[in-house]
Amino acid sequence: MRLHTTLPDVGGPAQPLLTIRGLTKHFPLKNGATVRAVDGVDFEVLKGETLGVVGESGCGKSTTARLLMHLMDPTAGELIFDGRSVGSRDLPLKEFRRQVQMVFQDSYASLNPRLTIEDSIAFGPQVHGVSRKEAIARTHHLMDRVGLAPSRFAERYPHELSGGQRQRINIARALALQPRMVILDEAVSALDKSVEAQVLNLLSDLKREFGLTYVFISHDLGVVHYISDRVMVMYLGQVAEIGPSDSLFAQPAHPYTKALLSSVPSMDPAHR
Repeated sequence: MRLHTTLPDVGGPAQPLLTIRGLTKHFPLKNGATVRAVDGVDFEVLKGETLGVVGESGCGKSTTARLLMHLMDPTAGELIFDGRSVGSRDLPLKEFRRQVQMVFQDSYASLNPRLTIEDSIAFGPQVHGVSRKEAIARTHHLMDRVGLAPSRFAERYPHELSGGQRQRINIARALALQPRMVILDEAVSALDKSVEAQVLNLLSDLKREFGLTYVFISHDLGVVHYISDRVMVMYLGQVAEIGPSDSLFAQPAHPYTKALLSSVPSMDPAHR
C-alpha cells in the first residue's frame, strides 16, 4: 500500500522547495526594548535534502521553525514554497500546512491526552477532507511503518506509551497528511541514546520511502552531522554560516562556527 502521492513541481525540479527572504521576528518588551529573536534570515531548503540547523540555546532556531509553519506571525519577511508565496491567494495557509508538517520536541505535550493514538493520527487527514475510512487505513499503515503495531497501540492513549513510542506517533501523525517537507524541532533530544538512534534511522528510511525534505533542528552537533546534507549555523537570530555538512564540520569558516564545534566533547582519550 503506497500512500504518498508526489505533487507536481510547480517551480520546476531545480527550484528550491522553500526560500526564506528577510525573515524577522522581534518581541517588544514592557521597558521599551526589543528582543530580536530572528533578525533578517535568508536561506533556501533544496528539494530532497536534510538541512540541519544548529546553534546555542536562544539563537532563534525554534522561533525560526515556528515562523516557517506560521504558528506565529513574522514581523517581516517572505516565504516562497515551490515557487508560490505562502499565505497568498496562490498558496493559502491550509494548503501550505498540508504540504509542510512539524514534529515537536515534547512528544507528550504535542499529543492530545484525550484522543487515542489512532484518532490523533487520523485527525489531520479528516480535517483536510479525507474520509474516516481512508484516514484510518493511512493511520494503520503509518503505525506499521514506525514500528508500532496497530492491533496493540491504536486504542492506547499517550500516557500509556514511552517517550520514544510517542515520538514515533508524532512522526506518523506528521506523515498522515502526505507532506513534502517535515520540520523536526529537537525531535530526538529528549530521548535516550539507544532510542534516539532508532528514531534517526527511522527518519532516514521514511525520507527515502516518501521522498521527503527535512529541516532538522538540534543542539546535538554529532546528530546533525550524521543526518544532514547541509548545515546552517545560527547566532543571535542570524545565519552565521551555511554549507555542506562534511565541509562545514571539517573546515568551518566563521569564528562562531569554529567555537561551536570546538565545544563538542572528544571521544579520543588523548584529547580530552
